Amino acid sequence: MNEIMKRSVRVGLVLGFAFVSTAPGVQADEAINQVKSLTLRECVQRALENNLEIKSERIIPTIGSWGVVGAQGVYDPTVGGAINYQDSVTPQDPRQTTLKEQQLQSSLSLAGKLPTGASYDLSAADTRLSGNTITNFLFTGSAGVSLSQPLLKNFGLGVNAATIRIARASRSIAIQNFVQLVMSKMSEVSTAYYELVYAIENHKAALETRELARQLLEENRQREKIGTMSRLDVIQAESGVASSEQGVILTARTIKDNENTLKRLICQQVMEFHGLSLVPVDYPIVRMIATDVARSTRTALQMRADYLSAKQALEKQNILVQFNRNQLWPEIDLQGSYGLNGRSRDGFDNLVDNTAGGDHPVWTVGMAVTMPIGDRQARASYHTARLQAEQQLLSLKELEQDIIVQVDDAVGHVETNLKSVEAASAARRLAQESLDAEKEKLLAGTSTTFLVLQAQSQLAAARSAEIRARADYSESLVALDLAEGTILQKNNVVLEDKF
Repeated sequence: MNEIMKRSVRVGLVLGFAFVSTAPGVQADEAINQVKSLTLRECVQRALENNLEIKSERIIPTIGSWGVVGAQGVYDPTVGGAINYQDSVTPQDPRQTTLKEQQLQSSLSLAGKLPTGASYDLSAADTRLSGNTITNFLFTGSAGVSLSQPLLKNFGLGVNAATIRIARASRSIAIQNFVQLVMSKMSEVSTAYYELVYAIENHKAALETRELARQLLEENRQREKIGTMSRLDVIQAESGVASSEQGVILTARTIKDNENTLKRLICQQVMEFHGLSLVPVDYPIVRMIATDVARSTRTALQMRADYLSAKQALEKQNILVQFNRNQLWPEIDLQGSYGLNGRSRDGFDNLVDNTAGGDHPVWTVGMAVTMPIGDRQARASYHTARLQAEQQLLSLKELEQDIIVQVDDAVGHVETNLKSVEAASAARRLAQESLDAEKEKLLAGTSTTFLVLQAQSQLAAARSAEIRARADYSESLVALDLAEGTILQKNNVVLEDKF
């Protein structure tokens, strides 16, 4: 469509709204409505910024990000410390003397978990003793490390990182669900936009039909005055005007309904556009595109967000299966510790030197085994997770088949609607020629007003069908983009990955 045609279409759309404001049945306050022109891209952008459902869904991936952070906290170490003072008096037999003793104890520890499943504990403690049997002070202390490494249950990087991997998968699922919602909303916006274009053009066609009926009525009245036409022809023409008037009223209402649908999709508050009449700028252009079901199907299985989400859900469930399988093993833990002891009467500094010298080590090594009898809970968890994984796999295969059918339907609708546009255009042209011929016959006295009105009705129906076919074709292209999962790329929309 060249630039002159585009300008004429835009002028026609604005005039169409002018006709709406002056049409019978339209209230007076609507006559002063302001007009706002919007491109399809502007509508999509407004929807991405203002649509409340998109805003709500966008929060979920952010929640998922914090879920990952929380899962990673399993490796955060814990620091602990304690200080305790004790004063005691103990009787001593047989001389009935007493033992007086004061103790000041302090300790510090660092404990945590490693990715292999091992738990560690670094600790240090010292005691300061004084009393009636001790000259000055006695310092004792110890420092050491203990380690417990699972050998079967809870052993390895995979099982210990399971919660983190599950959290990451949940976040990926939330992102794909958000992308799918955005694509669906873009499809709804595009469809609503083209429906508004259809409603405006259909209303213009109704106005033209009413104008033709009025012209016929005026001509019949003139012929009745000069005696070349009967009163019946005038009445039939008046009936045609009344019928066309109803079409104008109904199509005007359709414009308002479609406006409200579009406003609801692109506004955070519908009252933002109160009193504004929306005028679409992008008139749908019928252009032939190359269609290939096999190519579109491959694209859909690579790009569809709902399919990617289902694959992530299956991966998440498989992680659970692996984790629960590991929980069936008995607990066999290799345990060991190594520490240093110290003792000093010459102050805390000498205690540290004495302990760090390594002359008084203590170490242990051992193994702990725990085997639950029956372990029904672990077995139930494993089999439940395994069956749910099978169910997820079947759901993924079912979705894959649905996508194949949806793509095939979408491609078929594009091809069918293109042919429908061609057929509707030919039908409208022939209906126009039929009306022109019938009017010439009426002037020659070889036809009747009834036949002319019938031809006008057929032309009105053909015009409406052509407009409908054009809108259906544009909407089928949007549906194909949605089925392929390429609607974001086709509209040059890039979602920020900030969650």
